[in-house]
Amino acid sequence: MTEFAERYRWLIIGAFAVPLLVALGFLLRERTDDPEPLQVNLAPAEIRVYIIGAVKHSGVYPAEEGDRWIDVLEAAGGPTADADLARVNLARRVHDEDAHRRLPHRGRALRQHRGAGDPRHHPPVRIRRDQGPDHRGPMILGYLALAWLLGIAAAAYSGADPWAAVAAAGLLGLVTVALRPRTGTVALAVLGALLVFTAAWRYDSSLPAGPPAVARYNDGGVVRFRALVTGEPDERASSVRYRLSVRELRGKHGWRPSDGGILMTASAFPRYEYGDILEVKGDLQTPPTFGDFDYRGYLERRGIVSLIQYPKVELLERGQGNAFRAGLIDARGRLSDALSDALPEPEASLAAGVLLGRRATLSNDLTGAMNVTGTSHLVAVSGQNVTLLAGLLIGALAWAIGRRPAAWLALAAVVGYSFLVGGEPSVIRAAIMAGLYIMASTTGRQNSAFQALALAGAAMTALDPRVVNDVSFQLSFAATLGLMVFAPVLRTYGETWADGRPALADFPLTRPAIELAAVTAAAIAFTLPITAINFERVSLIAPLANLLAVPAFVLVAATAAVTAGLGAAVPPLAPYLGWIAWPPAAYMSSVVRLLADVPLASVTLNDVGLGHAVGYYAALLAMVWLLAAHRPEPKPVVRRPAAAPRSAALPATGLVLLLALASVTLWLYAAAPSAGRLSVSFLDVGQGDAILIRGPQGHKVLVDGGPGGEAVTSALGRHLPFWDRRLDLVVLTHPQADHVTGLVAVLERYDVEAIIAAPLTADSAAYRAWTEAAREEGVPVGAATAGVTVPLGDGAYITVLHPPPGLLPFDRDDLNENSLVLRVAMDGVSILLTADIGRDGELALIEEASGLRATVLQVPHHGSRFSASPEFLREVGPAVAVVSVGEGNRFGPPAPETLERLAGTPVFRTDEDGDVTVWTDGERLWVKTQR
Repeated sequence: MTEFAERYRWLIIGAFAVPLLVALGFLLRERTDDPEPLQVNLAPAEIRVYIIGAVKHSGVYPAEEGDRWIDVLEAAGGPTADADLARVNLARRVHDEDAHRRLPHRGRALRQHRGAGDPRHHPPVRIRRDQGPDHRGPMILGYLALAWLLGIAAAAYSGADPWAAVAAAGLLGLVTVALRPRTGTVALAVLGALLVFTAAWRYDSSLPAGPPAVARYNDGGVVRFRALVTGEPDERASSVRYRLSVRELRGKHGWRPSDGGILMTASAFPRYEYGDILEVKGDLQTPPTFGDFDYRGYLERRGIVSLIQYPKVELLERGQGNAFRAGLIDARGRLSDALSDALPEPEASLAAGVLLGRRATLSNDLTGAMNVTGTSHLVAVSGQNVTLLAGLLIGALAWAIGRRPAAWLALAAVVGYSFLVGGEPSVIRAAIMAGLYIMASTTGRQNSAFQALALAGAAMTALDPRVVNDVSFQLSFAATLGLMVFAPVLRTYGETWADGRPALADFPLTRPAIELAAVTAAAIAFTLPITAINFERVSLIAPLANLLAVPAFVLVAATAAVTAGLGAAVPPLAPYLGWIAWPPAAYMSSVVRLLADVPLASVTLNDVGLGHAVGYYAALLAMVWLLAAHRPEPKPVVRRPAAAPRSAALPATGLVLLLALASVTLWLYAAAPSAGRLSVSFLDVGQGDAILIRGPQGHKVLVDGGPGGEAVTSALGRHLPFWDRRLDLVVLTHPQADHVTGLVAVLERYDVEAIIAAPLTADSAAYRAWTEAAREEGVPVGAATAGVTVPLGDGAYITVLHPPPGLLPFDRDDLNENSLVLRVAMDGVSILLTADIGRDGELALIEEASGLRATVLQVPHHGSRFSASPEFLREVGPAVAVVSVGEGNRFGPPAPETLERLAGTPVFRTDEDGDVTVWTDGERLWVKTQR
């Protein structure tokens, strides 16, 4: 018996604890009966009616006994055009009482009484505590939904431990009976406890019995399988990720059916699309788990159990996916291409991220800045993002067209946005949450909205219990809850503060600004623990960053939608539409980068767990309750209409915006290189080469494009005005991936007048994509060898020094050793661009070329130990050396031996200094670095 009790002690304790707590709740409860109706008789001279809400002139008005409320309402100018009379609050004060007493209408519209007799002799007002419609039905549904969510959460965070469900059921019963000790509460508590156990069972039953079949082959050598591309390609700096769903696997006895999700990383070319059937051969790997991030669990929740890096791939079929989804992906691709045609980087990727949720193409530095400032949610298709979009649209439009029409427009925008970004499950969840917030904002009933939120969460977890582990779902739920319960409180305090300052209250942008601040602060406050637990980082500057960046969020979304739509429909318009979309995107990017550099912008938090989150939310909800309970009453002042109509302030606001845009444009012109100078910029594009040359008369030449399109287009966006999409010449030094891959994107997004390249070819997907892009764009390609000269005006020129006509035979690497070597010169200053030549190419160059001396040397082959030989450095004699190299590259350069040979010469590196720009007037030389 003792062993039995010891083994099942918690079950016995739970079995006795719950009914005992219920019994104690009944025994200790205070029996209270409903009071008799309260008779209120007010003397005529003592009545003062406060009218707050959707009326034309809020304020204090006198009333007499028997007056109808509709008469007093008319004295306030009557309701506004879009008024919901159920939201008008009427309050009265008796001269010998300090407290206000509200007369809620419980959703009933105010109606004028009809009937015989003097309307001044109506019965006095009678107030009952149970006045209004019965809300017990919705309250019960909300309670049961919370019980279900409690069971799901208990199972999810305990690994489906049944004791967690017992504890959750006991806690629910205890709290229920303690808060409402009524007879009917027992049945409700029992039903809630049953739902807790049912939800826990539902979660446990949804867990897979074992890993998918393909996971058994992880870390076991080469595997061959056939799979469907099930998602949109995720483009990275120099690679592409594809999500695959395995269909068949090759075994000893041939092909057999299999299943499982795989994340494949492949080269930038060739490209595959959603719906392609691929045959893949390579090594499957188990996803790793990092110390600060459970990457394996993150992928498993998305159905991915294996990774494969750069396998051998063969395309078998196309168009095998869902036709509707393929159409959506194609539409998003056209919209994204239109933004790329209209905007430079990083504004194009930022606009695509805000509008379409495509955040993978954002540059690494901008992505890091958004993580530091807590603004990364603005370019992610998450519930926080969609809900925030809805809240901001309502806040931005309510002051102009009324809150209810603004809410319906926001709902339409959310539905359209959900379809636009693909209708993924995370997007559907986000749209549901945003729709609930909009309904709450429309009806003005946060209590009902809270119940609807609980029901929506219960429905989602009933369909897919494991969604509770998804960070996107958690952010959706928390952000929506914050906007429902916290944002209205903050908005009330903000409006009360503004009302005490007439000049500020009459300014047309005050109300939208208050709405913006309330929505932003509420979303951040309610999602903070989720961010801290999952990413172990909290941004201290997030409130300020969001307050400054979020206004541009709506503008970026709106202008990007216009630019993408018109640009896709009429492609020739795209370059001109950039003037619309660039200013807000550039502002948002600049604010994020600027604030990310603030000291202590974010802090790392280790070991933040569920207990910390529970404590934080308990304190937060207590604070919200206290703020709501002591919400300031409106001042007894009748607001008069402003002397000038609201629209009168708009021209001044518009003028300010135009002046700001003009200032930015002038700044861009002023920041451009001075005319009459030659500049050469070594671009930070990772492990590869990309060099931008700008001549004294404005000619632009790009030498190589680096290993990926995103890096080189972002770098060009840093150095060229956003309206300048023209390159006079593109030079390909040799057709290797780290030089040619990025040029494919350059040809697609810039107007290239001509191309010259070394007379070399390569059997690679990147080179084939480059030649195909040049053919499709109709750009002439010429072969260049030693002796070719390109004049840049004002005495500046580019000369090809190597290779000689007919090329030189090298046993080791013909492509590298025959790379184009360029000399860029203006009067007495010269820059030597050496591409990837090694020691053999350097010796040949010493023999072939005369006058190798240069002021600036691009160290050959990224600073490899086989380059920059002592003989070559003596011939060149550089005053400055620049190494184009990627940060943390796996190839090793720049080699210590090479750097030692350059001792005594100032060396600039793109991995440490970012973009390195040198410019000259022919006599003097200036050097500027990005970092």
